[in-house]
Amino acid sequence: MLEKLVYRPAEAQAALGIKNTKFWALVKAGLLETRKLGGATVVPAESLRRFVESLPAATPAGN
Repeated sequence: MLEKLVYRPAEAQAALGIKNTKFWALVKAGLLETRKLGGATVVPAESLRRFVESLPAATPAGN
């Protein structure tokens, strides 16, 4: 099975667990990259990976 190289905005939102407004705010802030594939907007899988890796680590509960 091939790994997806790009995601449509709704797929990226579902993968990240965020809603439409937050997604487009991240795009506007330059934290997520979008590209055009024909008339469709897509998000490269690598952009999603970089974004998630840039998030701060969670601190253990109770500390």
